Amino acid sequence: MDDYYFFPNVINTLQIVGCHFGLQPSGWTYPRHHHHLFELLCCMDGEVVQEMNRESITMREGDWLLIKSGVRHQSSNLAAVPYGYFNVHFDLDDTEIRSLLAATPYRHIRRQEAQQSKLRFYVGELEAIMRRNQSEEVLAVPQQTLRFEDKLLLQSYTLLIVHNVLALVREHAVPLKPASASDGDTSLFAADVAHAMEEKLSLGLNEEASVSSVAKELNLSRSQCSKLFSKVYGLSPRQYVSRHKLNMAKELLVTTNLPMTDIAEKLGFHSASHFSRQFRRWTGQSPSEFKPKHYSMRQE
Repeated sequence: MDDYYFFPNVINTLQIVGCHFGLQPSGWTYPRHHHHLFELLCCMDGEVVQEMNRESITMREGDWLLIKSGVRHQSSNLAAVPYGYFNVHFDLDDTEIRSLLAATPYRHIRRQEAQQSKLRFYVGELEAIMRRNQSEEVLAVPQQTLRFEDKLLLQSYTLLIVHNVLALVREHAVPLKPASASDGDTSLFAADVAHAMEEKLSLGLNEEASVSSVAKELNLSRSQCSKLFSKVYGLSPRQYVSRHKLNMAKELLVTTNLPMTDIAEKLGFHSASHFSRQFRRWTGQSPSEFKPKHYSMRQE
């Protein structure tokens, strides 16, 4: 081939928490709660009543539910048979994907829609991983560690599930309630404000200055701007700046041999030690541990 095609650099983080399969008896209830992560739930056997805020839906076998982060919800098995399910809490620091995930408080995907995708196949593959890693002596107690191959598969199938769910959400987009003209105008206005803020946040990496600047330009309060941004993107301006800095830090560490002091300065940190402490809080690793070894050796 004479021509080359380069994909864009991708240094985003996938967070997976509480991914599991469960079986709950008739009469079981999980109390009202909320998460700072997105949640995906699949009803595999029986049925369950899900209450989101003031709305209630019944999930039956084959149904899926995508719940936005921060939405209070409660689960109850009111049927006479056990309720089997697959559940995963996750987050992605890609702004475009988060905007799609946060478009509505929840999205109920019925079995007929889900059957048009590979969702059931991917869940089956995760089930196979679970069974491979269960203790042969006590099958009800999963092991706390996975082989590296299964760690990669867990991330891969989770991403494929999210991809399929988002594809179905866009293909079968149905508003939760009839939209009026004023609702449409409000949504467009919220998107315009959020996009203006996102542009400034991505350029300046300064949450205070960017929110205040947009608020002043649009004659809105800082709190109004922050609420509109959170509504569109599913995270606060401060959280957006932190995620953006983390992505930039990862890219600089992976693709350059800049000293830590220079990276810290580019990202607006007071010192290399300040940057190092924050990076460890974000990732559980120091910048030098995250950095590819060939760069580390070159600097020594």
